[in-house]
Amino acid sequence: MSLSFDETPVVERQECRDCGRHYRLVKAFVARGDEAVAVVMTALHVHDGLHEAWIDAILGTFGDDDVHDHVTFGCRVGAVQSQPDPGATLVDAAQPYADDGIWGRRLTRSEALAHPWLPQYWEVVDFVLVEDPVIEHHVYGHGPAGR
Repeated sequence: MSLSFDETPVVERQECRDCGRHYRLVKAFVARGDEAVAVVMTALHVHDGLHEAWIDAILGTFGDDDVHDHVTFGCRVGAVQSQPDPGATLVDAAQPYADDGIWGRRLTRSEALAHPWLPQYWEVVDFVLVEDPVIEHHVYGHGPAGR
């Protein structure tokens, strides 16, 4: 069964703590059938003219307040040296966000590389990059800019 948005993603305007410029934060709930599989926060920045998407996704069991199995992965999607198309690179997860319990264990890049749920994370990343028009337009520069 393929992934879908549990509800329409929400876009908020935020201020970058590094440069002070505004960026869009896309918040989405991703499901497989009737089961929630991820909470995704995608920060869409433009630094030095380069479009970047920082995608943090919480994987685990959802539906109650128990966060014992929540694990958060993070990546940067954007320009990569000597590559014509944007690339995705794992980073330490959820760095700009407050230490809220929903994040569970925020994985470092090296922890994420060894984690058994890494393929699920990449599936979620691929899904939001293709299916959310705001994210898709920001990263690839075509399609409707939306919300």
